[in-house]
Amino acid sequence: MMSEQERSDVKTHGGPSPSDDEQAVARDAQLIYIGNTGTVDFDLNLPVRGASGTSISWQTSDSRWIEPDGKVHMPDYGRGDRNVRLTATVTRGSASATREFTVKVLEKANDIKVKKVYPVKIKAQRGVKYYLPMFVAVLTEDGNTVSQRVNWDDGVDHVSDELGDKQYTGVIDGSEIKVTGTVSVGESDPVQVVDATPKLNAVDLSHVRLTGDGFLARNQRNRVAFLKTVDCDQLLYEFRKASGLDTKGADAMIGWDAPDSNLRGHTTGHYLSGYSLAYAATGEPEMKRKADYLVDGLAEVQDAFSKLPGFKPGFLSAYSEKQFDLLETYAPYPDIWAPYYTLHKILAGLLDAYHYTGNKTALDVASKVGDWVYDRLSRLPHEQLQNMWSMYIAGEFGGMNESMAKLYGVTGKKEHLEAARMFDNDRLMVPMREHIDALGGMHGNQHIPQVIGSVELYKQTGMSYYLDQAEFFFDSVLAHHAYAFGGVGQGEMFHQPDHIGSLLTENTAESCASYNLLKLATALEQYEPKASYGDYYEDTVVNHIAATTDKVPRGGSIYFFPTQPGGHKEFDEENSCCHGTGLESHFYYAQGAYYVGAREGSKSALSVRMYLNGTLDDAEDGLALKVALDDKHPEHVAIDVKHADYDQLWLRVPGWTRGKVRVTVDGKRLDEATVAGMLRNDGAELVLDAEALGRSGFDGASISLDFDPHFRVVPTPDKPEIAAVAWGPYVLAALSDKTDFLSLPVDSKDADAAFTREGDGLTFVHKATGTRFVPLEQLDQECYQMYMKVC
Repeated sequence: MMSEQERSDVKTHGGPSPSDDEQAVARDAQLIYIGNTGTVDFDLNLPVRGASGTSISWQTSDSRWIEPDGKVHMPDYGRGDRNVRLTATVTRGSASATREFTVKVLEKANDIKVKKVYPVKIKAQRGVKYYLPMFVAVLTEDGNTVSQRVNWDDGVDHVSDELGDKQYTGVIDGSEIKVTGTVSVGESDPVQVVDATPKLNAVDLSHVRLTGDGFLARNQRNRVAFLKTVDCDQLLYEFRKASGLDTKGADAMIGWDAPDSNLRGHTTGHYLSGYSLAYAATGEPEMKRKADYLVDGLAEVQDAFSKLPGFKPGFLSAYSEKQFDLLETYAPYPDIWAPYYTLHKILAGLLDAYHYTGNKTALDVASKVGDWVYDRLSRLPHEQLQNMWSMYIAGEFGGMNESMAKLYGVTGKKEHLEAARMFDNDRLMVPMREHIDALGGMHGNQHIPQVIGSVELYKQTGMSYYLDQAEFFFDSVLAHHAYAFGGVGQGEMFHQPDHIGSLLTENTAESCASYNLLKLATALEQYEPKASYGDYYEDTVVNHIAATTDKVPRGGSIYFFPTQPGGHKEFDEENSCCHGTGLESHFYYAQGAYYVGAREGSKSALSVRMYLNGTLDDAEDGLALKVALDDKHPEHVAIDVKHADYDQLWLRVPGWTRGKVRVTVDGKRLDEATVAGMLRNDGAELVLDAEALGRSGFDGASISLDFDPHFRVVPTPDKPEIAAVAWGPYVLAALSDKTDFLSLPVDSKDADAAFTREGDGLTFVHKATGTRFVPLEQLDQECYQMYMKVC
């Protein structure tokens, strides 16, 4: 017999007097039985005929997990169960009835075959609570290194009053594979706290202006033009609606911010950051006015929420607190969609508005959000937090740890710092602390922002392991996970190290991931300006981020950057995550360009890490200079210094010039021996010392750098016969609609011999085949090949 709920699920469509057909479809809808829908790990038998001769058709809310014919695809282990809505439509004649079923598709069992469990060794202080790591790194029998959940026999939380080693046992989740752990208990706090003052300070992007007709300056102008057209009341629509305020006649948002989307509100945070960054990078006053309007609107929404029953003070979102409640009960994606991720975009936007436009209301609203986060998370046990953050998508929290730590840096509220540390994620951080690359199988952009947060937590706490794990992560990504143009991930996921050639598809290199890796590079450069960091920054800005924007000011961005043969760009305007970061990323170009602070042998130095056509003007840091270069001739850089109150200039020598640089100072060409004596860090930086040059300082100095660009082949590590081609800083695309890899004869020891340049532009021709190549940034809708067979 059907329950009231089941009867309510049946909807009959017809006139006021039921016909035989209407009665038949209603009855057959009631009789549909598809078995146990609460724990599905098998294909479903979906009937297509009813008992009364009716026809039954099926629709699925997500065909990735259940197809309309009942075929079930279980999510991989670690991705979580999935709730899918199946709708049966029963018809006969002109009558029809529908019935809905909610089906829970179980994730696959953990069938991992383990060759080695990496040792679990931690240190603790006597009498102080410690936590056993809930994830450990393991090496599988097929050679993969992954992070796996551990179920400890005696739980996670412990306190010991005895000195010495304590042993613990557990098993890998979903298996019988044993894990042992050793905790060494001592008298003192094992966490090393050091002076975390950055060695170098990044010159704020508000002091840099991009000028001229180069593509970076053009991208900024186009973004500003688009941002001017956006209706801020539309951006506030869902916020006002959720808090009971008048929506002021605005239209609802679309795409990922539509009224029925569980991620609604995230794009508004990106716009607030975009306006604030655009104001900083260009000085356009309309950008500040729009940022101020959004801040005032969000402050009004936050105040309105505080007056509604059931809402805690400080809450701010485009929906109720329900998604946060459900996360705490481990509701999977897409039942909920990353509520803390969305909150992070809002909080980051508020902090950007405070930092870049000086809006103090933004800080007040952000501080209240921080109080709400602390109040909410401080009630939860450590194990529950770890369970939440390890959930696929649902537990994604963006850079909440970074924003909360930054908020603490301004407010000084210890609760904000404590809340930042509550986002520590064992699944990511435990292997990193052991210097084990266990990124395979992790969602790329879910975890990269967490590493940025690690650097900020190091800065605010001085706890050295935060910086150490961040440096290991970034070094691993650059060396083993990045495509030639700086992008990472396939299908949004990290894969095993050095798997690149086997992962050339249409859904590679999510733009969000590069956006965040660039932020990480900037943060790490403050502590150690490695050559690899500077090269990565230039490579990814020029070849990935700059190439993700549409050529007209409609705000479109690329989500994935296709790397398979015959791929082409597709621009997204529907408020996806990458559309959101694309609103910001083109104003970040200068964030990693200039640093000030002492370098080896100098108490005061200006470090130039990227050459941008434009000006730097920072009176507080005693800087005023102009840099000139042309996109077509990146090998020539002219720096005219009006004022630079520094003893030395540390100028980056790009990796693509192979250590070759010609230097002219005040019209005088320096000889090779002199230049060689100025090179540092294996030729990656050129140090100009004012005293050594016979100058009292750099005021009025005129400096020219001439690099040596060449063609080079960038092979993939797993399939060296598949490679990208680059010239100077530019990764090149072969213009071709062929879906099989092009075969290009190129001598990797003398790649220049295989190509010629068309005039003075950036179009190159492969001599033997006539194939034309252009930089990735110049592509619009053309089909191309980024990787080819190079023989």
